Order: sequence, then structure tokens, then C-alpha cells
Amino acid sequence: MTTQNEILKKKYVNPIWLNIEKSILEVEEKSNIGKVERRQNLVVKKWDDEEETKENTLFNTIVGIYSSEEIDKITEQFNAEEKEKHELIKKEEEQESELKRLETLFKTKLDIFNIPVIFNSENKEAKSAIRKSKSIVEATALAVMLMMKEMENKDNENL
Repeated sequence: MTTQNEILKKKYVNPIWLNIEKSILEVEEKSNIGKVERRQNLVVKKWDDEEETKENTLFNTIVGIYSSEEIDKITEQFNAEEKEKHELIKKEEEQESELKRLETLFKTKLDIFNIPVIFNSENKEAKSAIRKSKSIVEATALAVMLMMKEMENKDNENL
């Protein structure tokens, strides 16, 4: 035989504390209307909004079917899962940012090697240094240095 608490535990699932004082809960409410299952999250305060001295019966019901320790445990698990999700999202964002940086660096190097002075240069060491550069600033600086050397060589040839 199913007890009242078991029925209510199926209806109100995964309560978590939303504040340190443990006076506000969030709980998922499940209900069936015919064959359709409906789920909604409820935020339940300990005190009635209209009368600060009157306790909320739904809050008391949930605290009555779940012990404070159970809610603490569910809250800790929820917080740990949320922290994991946040760290995963942060890691994905960092990877995305690094990928964009590398794509931009690659495109910059392509642009540098499309400059005729650099493309036609026979200075293999300088060109190799540009290819191995780790940042846009480094690639640009090396390209400018190579261009200056090429201009000096051209000026020396014209003398």
C-alpha cells in the first residue's frame, strides 16, 4: 500500500534550497492530466507573501516529506552538477577562443605570404620564422623585419 508521503514524493521531486537560511525551496512538481505528464518548477517560500507570520503550507508539506538532510544532499548534488556544467562550458569557450585565435593567426600568415616582397624573398630563415610564429604580433614583426631587409638588399643592388 502506497503511503501519503510516497505519493507526495512522486509529485514533488528533487527539492533544493535556494538560500542559506533554508527558507526558500525549488521543487519540480509532476502532475498527470489524462495521459499527459506535466512538469513545472516551483519556488516555494517558507512564509506566505501576504502575511509574513503565516507559514506556507506547501513549504511545510515538502519539508514534511523530505528530511532537511535529504534536501541538503539533493542540493549539494545539484550544486556539484551545476558547477561541473559551468566548468565544462567554460572549458568549451576557452577551446573555442583558442581555435579562433589560431584561425586568425593562420589567416594572418597567409596574408603575409601574399605580400610580393615576402613571397619572392629568398631568405628562408626569415620565412621559416614567420611560419613558426605563435602570435599575430610576432608574425607581423618578423614580416616587417624581412620586408626591411629586402628593401635594404634592393637599395644595395641599385648602388
